[in-house]
Order: sequence, then C-alpha cells, then structure tokens
Amino acid sequence: MLKTLIVLIFIFIIISLFVGLYFLLQDQSRSHRTVKSLVLRVSLAIFLLLIILIGVYSGELKLRTPFPVLPASDQPSSQQSSL
Repeated sequence: MLKTLIVLIFIFIIISLFVGLYFLLQDQSRSHRTVKSLVLRVSLAIFLLLIILIGVYSGELKLRTPFPVLPASDQPSSQQSSL
C-alpha cells in the first residue's frame, strides 16, 4: 500500500514538472500558473519525504543492501602493513 502511494506521488511530481514547463513556455509571464505548479511540486516532494520517513520509522519500508552490514564489533580490524 505504502509503496503504491510513493509511486503515485512520484508520478504526480513528474506530471507537475512538465505542466510547469508547459505553462512557462506558453504564458510568457502573463499568469501565475507556473508558480502554482512549482508550489504544488515542492509540496508533493515534502509529502513524499514524509511518507518515506514514516514508512522507514514504522518498519514497512526497509533498507536493503547488496552486501551484509556488520555491526561495528563484528567488523574485521584493519591490517597495518609494515614498511
């Protein structure tokens, strides 16, 4: 559910980006539609970040790495080479 919401918000951000570009090219400073599109895009980006933070905090979204992450106590000590 949360991943679907994240994808939808991201798609709306992309759409808002292109709508703002269209308004910028067509209106030529005669209206405030470009500014409104920017405000919408920034608001959606902030909302997207909040949703991601809530998902990570709640445990629904997890970080996955292609390599195992060892705790600091289990990491091998660095070998110093003598010169």
